Amino acid sequence: AKAMKLVSARVNEKRREEEARERGDARNSLMGGGNRSERIRTYNYPQDRITDHRCKHSEHGIVKLFEGGVDGVLSGLVGTFAPSMRRMYRDEMLQQLEEEEQEEKGKGKGKK
Repeated sequence: AKAMKLVSARVNEKRREEEARERGDARNSLMGGGNRSERIRTYNYPQDRITDHRCKHSEHGIVKLFEGGVDGVLSGLVGTFAPSMRRMYRDEMLQQLEEEEQEEKGKGKGKK
């Protein structure tokens, strides 16, 4: 009886450790670690340059981009980076669809 309690306690401890590790991994993937590599955009004032790291696009003229204002949003910051972001999103979606199509083809071959 004492041995069973000991084994049960060890199994429960391993299970709790595994669950805690999974929760930690999930939290880290959602929040990120705050590394410089996780940046979205860099504003380099000495070089008068803005770089969006998600779409790897740089533009010069920080003041000009910020002065796009409410009426001139399309000529400002959003309008500058939006086309690159749309292209990146489209490419990612196409890649995902191609991968799903390949998986379905692979499953179809396994059934025959």
